[in-house]
Amino acid sequence: MDIRDRIFAATGKVKADTIFTGGHIVNVNTKEVLDRDIAVKDGYIVGIGDVSCLKGDDTQLIDVSGRYICPGLIDGHVHFESSMVTLSQFSVSALEHGTTSVLIDPHEIANVLGRKGIELVLEEAKSLPLNVFVAISSCVPATTFETSGASISSDDIDSLIDNENVVGLGELMDYPGVLSGDENKLSMIRAALKDKLVVDGHCPALAGEQLWGYMAAGISTDHESIEYEEALEKLRLGMKLMIREGSAAKSLDRFLPRLIRDGVSLENVFFVTDDKHPSDLMEGYMDVIVRRAIVMGLSPIDAICMASINTAKHYHLDDIVGSISIGRKADLIVLDDLDAFSIDSVYAAGKPVDGFTPSYEYPDLVFNTVRFSEVDASDMQLKATPDKDYRVSVIKILPDQILTEKENAILHSDLDGVLLPDGDNDVLSVAVIERHGKTGNIGLGFIKGIGIRNGAIGQSIGHDSHNVVVTGDNHSDMALCANTIREMNGGICVVNDGKVVDRLELPFAGLLSTLPVEEVEKRLNDLHMAVKSIGCTLPAPFITHSFIALPVIPSLRLTDMGLFDVDNFSLVSPIWEEMGSSEK
Repeated sequence: MDIRDRIFAATGKVKADTIFTGGHIVNVNTKEVLDRDIAVKDGYIVGIGDVSCLKGDDTQLIDVSGRYICPGLIDGHVHFESSMVTLSQFSVSALEHGTTSVLIDPHEIANVLGRKGIELVLEEAKSLPLNVFVAISSCVPATTFETSGASISSDDIDSLIDNENVVGLGELMDYPGVLSGDENKLSMIRAALKDKLVVDGHCPALAGEQLWGYMAAGISTDHESIEYEEALEKLRLGMKLMIREGSAAKSLDRFLPRLIRDGVSLENVFFVTDDKHPSDLMEGYMDVIVRRAIVMGLSPIDAICMASINTAKHYHLDDIVGSISIGRKADLIVLDDLDAFSIDSVYAAGKPVDGFTPSYEYPDLVFNTVRFSEVDASDMQLKATPDKDYRVSVIKILPDQILTEKENAILHSDLDGVLLPDGDNDVLSVAVIERHGKTGNIGLGFIKGIGIRNGAIGQSIGHDSHNVVVTGDNHSDMALCANTIREMNGGICVVNDGKVVDRLELPFAGLLSTLPVEEVEKRLNDLHMAVKSIGCTLPAPFITHSFIALPVIPSLRLTDMGLFDVDNFSLVSPIWEEMGSSEK
């Protein structure tokens, strides 16, 4: 809509398409609730108040008497790929639950398909009623200690940054590179700052002069704070605090009540999900966070602000979205009850979101990305001197967190020198298989906290380089799991006693299904039942499992190159020491 057209629509020379009458407007600009009508033309708000002069013969009147109207919600940071569905299918559920804008960092697809993947996402976004704003992936791959399918260079950043839907540079996970003055990272930051775009951060446990140096680079947000004191210090130093409440990592309970109790200003705080699993997306989206924030003691208006205008201001989008204001997009949520945040209906650009059906066609290049050779049990085995005990490093998984801890265990090598997992003590074998057809690497190690017996689980979702991650209490089931994923060209697999008991095909970049969320969620529920049947008790097993290979989150990880100590930012041997001959 041209500026001239907006002026004429706002002054009544051109009549409104739609007028919402009788509603109580939640004004996030002044934190008031006001009784006003809203006039909309070509998807934009052109009048608020007595808009009778904007009504024409063809103007549609929507009576929202007695209901509240608030701006559409915004997710300030999400990798939509974690929903396991395409962006188009993701948008259906997002809109249904009142999320009308998302800030995505498509680095999952970028790690597989590179710049072409990001360009594909930007093109698909044009076909959607959901506002999709992109922070260009800055760390593809996240580190040099893993093999990704592609990389994003500073030249790629330069070529993508002028797109109107690009709002910044995605989370800079490589904080050692920033602090050491790595010229590639600094050139990416310069390109974003030159265009007045934001640079998002990713710096768990960073403090003191290292945090100062990281922030001095122009990095302005963080969603990875572990403790409240860490989050508050970053906020005090001038960072925008993203309170993350996703499917795998949750900080709302830890942070929000204390921020409220301590009387900390929330103007520089906003909500994000980071990752949203299909089952959780079916239950709700940003609306769930708003409701929980209200229950925790936040006023409904403040909760809505943290899911709308606060986010929009950070990304310099408040002239487009984030509030019910003149000239902004008519992204509106009609609420039956403000305190309960119960949604009656949702409008994107002034049109109801009900009935939107995705129809985007994808190119062939996204469907052939799993390229490793068939494996056997021996490829899954760590070997040492036969018939001895060894102290080994173990990755300890934590429920509802993507952090891991370091542990050690005593394992026995058999007569062939194979270090055997210890299912009785939940010490399992884990492998990360390079799947992009580049090196053929297989990283091997041990893991605790997954709990499966007589089987294996595997998936081609392995943040962030998305190699195949397989875990099991025996190596033959692990190999069967990996080969099944290879045959599916990506997906998730559960094996029990030499048989595939369930699987989910994810052929789009080995990450996504093209099916609707409802269908993927149903099949994922079946997978959850299958993995529980072999002993796993994790609340979100496949999301938690997908982060085993992420070498930028403390403390111990496994990539295709081997065991990685995040605290020391180096590859380490999984075997500590030989304990001597076994007495067994």
